[in-house]
Amino acid sequence: MAGFDLHIHSTASDGATAPADLVVLAKEQDLLGIAITDHDTTYGIAAAAQKAAELDFPLIAGIELSAEQNDKDVHILGYWLDTEKIESDPKLREMHQSRFRRCREIVSRLSRLGMELDAEQIIAMSGEHGTPGRPHIAMALVQAGYCANIKDAFNKWLGRGMPGYVARHKLEPLQAIEIILRAQGVPVLAHPGLGVPDGIIPRLVKAGLGGIEVYHPDHNPMTERRYLQLAHKFRLAATGGSDFHVQGIRSLGCRVTTVRQMAKLAAKREELLGRCGPQ
Repeated sequence: MAGFDLHIHSTASDGATAPADLVVLAKEQDLLGIAITDHDTTYGIAAAAQKAAELDFPLIAGIELSAEQNDKDVHILGYWLDTEKIESDPKLREMHQSRFRRCREIVSRLSRLGMELDAEQIIAMSGEHGTPGRPHIAMALVQAGYCANIKDAFNKWLGRGMPGYVARHKLEPLQAIEIILRAQGVPVLAHPGLGVPDGIIPRLVKAGLGGIEVYHPDHNPMTERRYLQLAHKFRLAATGGSDFHVQGIRSLGCRVTTVRQMAKLAAKREELLGRCGPQ
């Protein structure tokens, strides 16, 4: 089914495909449009936008903010962002700096365990303005021969509770929504079926949530039905995206947002911006 893939990661965070190449790939696959939603950064958008303009292909400036509530991941996607506003947000700038500190601390812990890695080289893997994360460190462990694959690296060293794990800077979900609204975007709850407690959703709606990512590769049909019902209950857009990182693991466009739901999401953004007033 043709539609818009609203959840895609590039080399600006933990994806393996450059932003401009994602646009080419999406057009080749006859998608109607895409949003690039890197973790805690929009630095890949400029290159993607240039390619999208060349190909006359719809691109939405997006982000996935890494938030937590009671040690549970509650990630918030944002769409149609003013990238200058969001990148200058003090809370997001602190998140960027914390990612660098976390990367260096993890590498230091691994070094004490006998695994020598170059933290600055790992940071460079995410690009000049990218956001280094555990997947970059996992790739370095594999390349150095310390682990068989990325899954092995997380299971042995980088997963929560493992010897190399370092807790990240914690942004609360309501703060993530606030950041996106300040940048004139519309917030959407990402992959809620991965452990987000339903009880938090009414609070997110009150804070300005505009949609729920109903269609995600890790959601089974029963999970999709449940979140579709919640989207209807709270008058939210029901979005979909592939959560694409690496070719061969998940296919770009394997989950999409319909034209009808895109219109609903755009209308929700206008409603929220009207409620929040000029930023």
